[in-house]
Order: sequence, then structure tokens, then C-alpha cells
Amino acid sequence: NTDFLLSYHDKVLKDVDVKVSAGANAMNSTSRTYNAYVDGLVVPDVYKFTNGAASPTLVVKDGNRKVNSIYGLAAFGYKDKYFIDFTARKDWWSTLPLNSNSMFYPSVNASVILSDVFTLPARISFLKLRASVAQAGFDAKSPYMTKKYFEESEFAGSATAPTVLFNDHLLPEKQTSFETGIELRLFKGRVRADLTYYRNNTENQILNIPIDPSTGYSRKVINGGKVRNTGVEVVLNTKNISAKDFTWSTNITWAKNNNRVVSLPAEIENDFLIINTGGNAYQQTKVGGTSGDIYGFGFLRTPDGKVIYNDKGLPVQPTNVQYIGSAYPAWKGGIQNEFRYKDFRFSFLLDGQYGGIIYSQTHHKMSEQGKLKHTLYGREENYIIGDGVVDDGTGKYIPNTTKVLPNVYYAEYYRRANVESNSLDASFLKLREARVEWALPKRFLGKFFQGASLALYGRDLLLLSSFPIFDPETAALNGTTIMPGVEIGQLPSTRTMGVNLTVKF
Repeated sequence: NTDFLLSYHDKVLKDVDVKVSAGANAMNSTSRTYNAYVDGLVVPDVYKFTNGAASPTLVVKDGNRKVNSIYGLAAFGYKDKYFIDFTARKDWWSTLPLNSNSMFYPSVNASVILSDVFTLPARISFLKLRASVAQAGFDAKSPYMTKKYFEESEFAGSATAPTVLFNDHLLPEKQTSFETGIELRLFKGRVRADLTYYRNNTENQILNIPIDPSTGYSRKVINGGKVRNTGVEVVLNTKNISAKDFTWSTNITWAKNNNRVVSLPAEIENDFLIINTGGNAYQQTKVGGTSGDIYGFGFLRTPDGKVIYNDKGLPVQPTNVQYIGSAYPAWKGGIQNEFRYKDFRFSFLLDGQYGGIIYSQTHHKMSEQGKLKHTLYGREENYIIGDGVVDDGTGKYIPNTTKVLPNVYYAEYYRRANVESNSLDASFLKLREARVEWALPKRFLGKFFQGASLALYGRDLLLLSSFPIFDPETAALNGTTIMPGVEIGQLPSTRTMGVNLTVKF
């Protein structure tokens, strides 16, 4: 990574402060990955390449990505009350076609300290208004998407045909954002609030989507329409108690984001776009929907919402996928408290989210095997009558009365393809962090030490959620793509605890 930056700072007039910077950057990223494996072991349970029943198979994968950039900044301040900043940047990316491998994007940011301009009530010690408009460009994070490249094979002297269809007309992603907000301090800074509203439009997202395998490829690279995100973020800091030997402060954060698909690529044949798949769930978008919408098979229902059963007492399997829910939560938030008493400090952080769903294949498998609490129902009677209706043959529906063995019922009701029955609420509350610290008194320190502290800390100590598996804060990984709202064989999350000693010389 090679860069340079030239900066100039001075007051050109009595009340005008000027800062100007200009620079350039050249980034070259090279990677080489070795994957090796053996089939079969000579000595059981000794997992070494030298213990393989045959010679190890080695696959080497290379990657190279370059980015060249020039950029500039000009910042002006007037009487330390009014401020305006301009930035400009242009990037050239090696991962895009030559005719569309560069992009210029500017920004402007303005702010005014209203408490210095106007006479405000005494309780308002600081008030700042800000607004900005900016653009940003992004390239393909993976190289070799613009031409047909053969990959190295496991067999010497051979190569593997690509499974992803390249795109020689690929464009850079472009994000245009507007943001405005206020910063407020009350009662000599004892209460501080920061409120932000933003609106981001992302165009030409570079997506790797599934296609019909009969084409010779399983996926293809496209630029994916336009997505809009609008939202608010709130930060509140309070000094609740500020005495000589005891202080108590609180930090509250809250954020809400609304995601909407504004348009889809013109090349798609349907009115929807499948972004990714995870198990039997589809991350599928439509105009007016969100990029986190989850689709899949669910229950066949009557117009008034009752589940339809067949003559065997099992849910009727639908032939079409349906909307199940969104992986995105309605909002996220957190609250942190810190207490200090003389040389002791104690702090803890609670955070979480409300809303969103997770399709869980672990839930399917454990329900099918009778390992979750809800599968206790029906064991004593050794039968289950599904709550729903059946077609009486005339088009009318009557209550279902057919008895089914519990293992048969749960295997069908929670079958892997039923995304609806295996999708769960992703709301949670976590004790994200707790910390107790003792600042050693100076009389315990020698003349070589300015200070020392001993702390006991922990992370992810407690989880409150209706999610019956492990941790709702999860996502599936499909290749190199993260798919939110899907859990496939997740490992239990870990609790971290430790002791920290800090010494200052």
C-alpha cells in the first residue's frame, strides 16, 4: 500500500480558517491459498497428511486486486461557527472492465453551531446542526468476474471450467447518501443527545445470483438494480450522579432502518430476483420489498388463515413458495451504565434487537428427532390431531379429526422444506459486556509507575430470547456470501471472561 498526502492549513482572512489536502494511493493485494486433503487414514484418529492412505491432494488458488486512487479535501471555517467541507475522489479498479473501471465521487458537508450564533436558553449549553450529501463507489471484491477464467484443478496438468457466468459489462456500485442531524448538550453537558436522519440509495449492486444449471453455470454476476435505506439513529448520554466519590453515567443508543427495493435489473425475466439461497430458504426481492425478504414453502391455508390438512392428518404441501418474513429487525438498541465509587468502576452493556426472523434447519432436525420442548405434546396420548381443517370433498372445510403418531406428525409438520414452521422470531436481549475495575492506589505503586488497574471482564454473558436453538444473532454462509435470516448447523456462541492488568509508566 503506497500513498502520499499534502496538506495546507492557515487563516487566509481574519475569521476564515482553511484546510486543504490532496493525495493519492496505490493498493496492490495479492493472495495465494493452499488447500490440501487426504482420503483415508493409515492409523485411525491420527489426522496428519503424512498418515494418509494416499498422497495428499493439493489445490492452489491465486488472487490479485489493484486499486489506484486520487483524492482531495477542502475545509473552511468562519468565526469557528460556520463550517463547510468538500471532498472529491476518483478510483480505478482492476476487478472491473477497462471501459467502466473508474468512478469519480464527491461530497459536501456543512454545519453550524447555533448556540454560538443565537442566544439560547441557559439550559442549552451547545446546539449544532449538520447536513451532508456524499457519493461513494465500490468495485467487485472478488477478482476475475469480467472474463472466463479457468481454475486450477486437483489433477496435475488440468483445469476446471468456471461455474459462475462472468459479466464483461460490469459497473461499479454507486451509493448516494444524504444525512442530517443535531447535536445537543443540556445543563452544562450533563445531558448530551445526537439525533441523525439518513437516506442512502445504492445502485448497480454487484450480485452473484443463482441461474438454471442447464446453462452450464450455477450462478452469474450482475448489477442489481436500486435499493434505498432510510433511518434514524439516536444517541443519548447522561451524567446521572456526579459527586466526589461516586458517579453514575448512562449511554443509550437506538437505531431504526427501513430498507426498500426501488428497482430491479432489466435483464431478469420475472418480477423478482433471488439473491441467495440457504437450505430451502430463498433471499428473494421484489420492487417494494426488502433485500432481506425470506421466501420458501409454508402451509396451505384457507382464506381465514387455518392450516389445511389431508386425509392422513398431515399438512398439505403447497406447490409454490411464499413470503415468510424479513430477516431485518424493526429496530436495534442498547444501554450502557457505568458506576464509579472511589477507586472502583463497574459497567455493563445490554443490547438487542426487536423483530426479524430466522429460518433454522437445526430447529427442523431437532423437532423431527423430538429433542425440543414443544415436541413433548402428544407423547402421553401417542397421537396428535393437527389444529386445522380438511376439505370435505365439496369445497367446504371441516375441522381435522385424524389422529397421527407424534413422530410422523413432527417429521412432516417441521419438514426441512417447510420454511414457515421452522422460521422463528429473531428478537433478543443480551448482557453484551460487564466489567469490574479496581484502580490501584498510588501508595501501592513505585516511583516508576504512573498508574495501574486490575479488571475482571466478560462478554456475551446472558441471552434472553424465544429462539429455542442457540443464538438468534446468526447468519448462513453460502460460499463467500453471507445470507441473513438463515441458520444451518450453527455452533453455540461462546461466553468470554478474563482478567486485565493495565500498567502506565
